Amino acid sequence: MLKHFVLAAFITSGSVAAYAQAPQQAASPPAATAPKTMPAPAATADTRKLIGRNIQNAQNETIGEIKSIHVGPDGKVAAVIVGVGGFLGLGDREVRLAWTDLNVMNNGEKVTVDMTKDQLKAQPEYKYSDQAHRGQIFTDTGPWKAADATRAPTDTRPADTKPAGTNMAATATTSTGDYNADGQLSANALIGANVRNEAREVVGEIEDVYVDNDGAIKVVVVSVGGFLGLGAKNVAVKWSDIKFTRDGNSPLLLTNWTKDALKAMPDYKYERRQPATRTGG
Repeated sequence: MLKHFVLAAFITSGSVAAYAQAPQQAASPPAATAPKTMPAPAATADTRKLIGRNIQNAQNETIGEIKSIHVGPDGKVAAVIVGVGGFLGLGDREVRLAWTDLNVMNNGEKVTVDMTKDQLKAQPEYKYSDQAHRGQIFTDTGPWKAADATRAPTDTRPADTKPAGTNMAATATTSTGDYNADGQLSANALIGANVRNEAREVVGEIEDVYVDNDGAIKVVVVSVGGFLGLGAKNVAVKWSDIKFTRDGNSPLLLTNWTKDALKAMPDYKYERRQPATRTGG
């Protein structure tokens, strides 16, 4: 609530063999490292990097390619649609794999599944409800948009089952998710917004905003590096180092900082200042 109020006012990442003596015994082989399975990430623009990524089996053989991404009602990746079989796209068919079927390693650079190519091909063919979803991040209701991650959910319960006082127009109860009628920016649009360099390349994403006692924004916490949240770090950037402008209904945040320069900054530590101790009677 504080963020909404303040922003509206202001923006108007060896084993060594052991040899025993008499008799000699071979050292036990090291235990295999299990692939790191990544929990389902919330959909972001970065999620699109999964599209076109190969899927391999345990023998490092490519058995498919991620074609599209399905996002569930909770805003997290629920499944990926995988193209398998064929040659140069001919005879290719697509199947659905739940996110929990994937093993994601090396900050998302390697994706494997515990099945063979034949097992993958044997999965039921996936049918898009709308062919326009192919190659996209999509939900059950249509293409996923970045604004979906920050927009407050709409109460879809029947009117006669809603608590008293909630049967009001959506415009009166739901955040706009961007600009209001006075041109003031919602905090929902700033948190999670991309920060870009002068070439319009994404160098980070805003995670948090801090204001001073006068309500002026002083520092924004920017997440930089990594893949789908893995290996990313948070750094503090002065608000004065960011140029704020508007691109349609979305904020456009530009900075002279490069991604490498941001990654070289110290990690931001969330430390709470304790309230001053009152003395006297």
